[in-house]
Amino acid sequence: MHYEADMDRDGRSVLDIRPLMWKDGWPVGGDHFEPGTYEIQSERSGGALELAVDFIRINTGRMRWGPPTGPVKPIANQTLEQDSAKWPAGKIAVDINDYMVRPHQLWTIAPVPDAGGYPGDPYFKITIAGTDRALSATANADVEAVASFSGAPEQLWRIDQLIDGTYRIMPKASPNSGGPLALTAIGASTPALIKFDPKSDRGKWTFRKP
Repeated sequence: MHYEADMDRDGRSVLDIRPLMWKDGWPVGGDHFEPGTYEIQSERSGGALELAVDFIRINTGRMRWGPPTGPVKPIANQTLEQDSAKWPAGKIAVDINDYMVRPHQLWTIAPVPDAGGYPGDPYFKITIAGTDRALSATANADVEAVASFSGAPEQLWRIDQLIDGTYRIMPKASPNSGGPLALTAIGASTPALIKFDPKSDRGKWTFRKP
């Protein structure tokens, strides 16, 4: 799209390159991915991408049966400190599960300066919110969370909006892959990296604010 006057850029004439979406039989300009903290939700199962760690129960106090005997109070979300108390120090496997507002299900996505990318879309790092644990492609075409972000190609991610408004997530490089691969839901609970199939919902994801 061409703007005769972009008011955010001194009124200059600029070219804006955007993804192309398709709604009700008409082409529509989409949006570039907006950095932030999200639940990454599988379009196939509705489950959330998460660290495969032991489940830490939220402290709700003593369970009571029957009608409330006192004031009803909200229960606070689990904190990162509580959730991460038993996480392994090194690499952690990644899976897909029901979203329960847990810290190990929240990902912060931020552009990486000078890492390259495509017009309007830089490469991103994807880390567990509040930590440096980074999503990474593996030599076995799986994904894992490494202890810290290094800027390696397998830790850089391309996020493309598709014509239906969902997103495709692809690593800049996947060791021993021999070609471009996309994050894909195998069944309801297993993420893997395989060739993207535009006719399937397995490789489509949405990003939801917590």
